[in-house]
Amino acid sequence: MKLGKVGVVVAARTASTRLPGKALLPLGGKPLILLLLERLRALSGAQLVVATTLLESDNELAATVERAGIPVFRGNEQDLVQRYCDVAEYFGFDTIVRITADCPFIDVAMVEWCLARAAESESWDLATTKGQFPVGLDAEIYPVTLMHRLNAGVLSDEEREHLTLHLYRHDYAITRI
Repeated sequence: MKLGKVGVVVAARTASTRLPGKALLPLGGKPLILLLLERLRALSGAQLVVATTLLESDNELAATVERAGIPVFRGNEQDLVQRYCDVAEYFGFDTIVRITADCPFIDVAMVEWCLARAAESESWDLATTKGQFPVGLDAEIYPVTLMHRLNAGVLSDEEREHLTLHLYRHDYAITRI
């Protein structure tokens, strides 16, 4: 499947209820988010972006990422589908690789391997490592056109908050990579 312009979008926020501020907590002597971004910085053929919210509580997160030289996109706090549609439109992405900031051990080799497997597959709505790789090494790849169609449709509040939930709940072509 042709991927077009690929964006590797790391979802991060500081308003977690289970562990507030986790993206900025230190791991290996640096904020968790920076450890992950350093592991992804050498991507070839894809653009790395961090997507966070417009909340004031995410200002420090955005500034930390921008100081590291990684673009930050800020959007809707609760509606992740809208935020991802907006980031794709802003950067002109055709395909998005979704990574969450609480998966700091994902690296360039893994993402590029996943993209190669997805490109080899003929047709899919979602290519995912879920159930294939250990928890914490989660990547999901989807065409932006699909997310725009979902965004224009009827999604529950829960499906808007959990980006790919609708795809898992309904009859979409999911490829395990």
